[in-house]
Amino acid sequence: MKKLNVIALAVFLSQTAQAAPLEKCVGDDGRVYYGDSIPPEVLAKCRSSSEVTKSGLVKGTTRPMTDEERKAAEVDAAKKKENDKIAAEQKRRDSALIDTYSRVEEIDVARDRNLQATQVRIDSYQASTKSGQANLAKLRAQADNLLKQKKPVPPSLEIEIKSVEASTKRDQDALDKARKEAETTTARYEAEKKRFREIKGLAPKP
Repeated sequence: MKKLNVIALAVFLSQTAQAAPLEKCVGDDGRVYYGDSIPPEVLAKCRSSSEVTKSGLVKGTTRPMTDEERKAAEVDAAKKKENDKIAAEQKRRDSALIDTYSRVEEIDVARDRNLQATQVRIDSYQASTKSGQANLAKLRAQADNLLKQKKPVPPSLEIEIKSVEASTKRDQDALDKARKEAETTTARYEAEKKRFREIKGLAPKP
């Protein structure tokens, strides 16, 4: 067993003799890590670090990592983890995009199909809002005429005006929401088309 360790060490030293200096760090668990550039997630676990020269010797004395170095390594490790997560998610989306569509035109078809139900709602809310606004204008005109004649506005008319105002506002809010959904959907499909072109190496949309 000792012979194997000696041979492994000799191979390591012969390799490092021809390579650039390596970094070395010792983890909290006592494990030793070597590498041209130790990954942040590994470095964050190290309690000390040093450099191995081309001849395989440790340069200087292994020193404990400072709190600042450890915190910096932890930050780098967290950033790398987040970037890896983002990259993995992008890869998953790209794969799904390619599996779903074979041509750019298919994305347009999917977009239009997805917008159909939303457009029906938009048309319905537009009609309701227009009707409510027209009805509200008539009711308010009646109230104004009574006031001009110095006559009291019947409570029933005031109640009806408030009721139509409330229903018209609900229709308008729903219309605004549906329009926003349509804009979001359109933007999402445009982004998918752009990414599809990038993956396929197609020319950008003129």
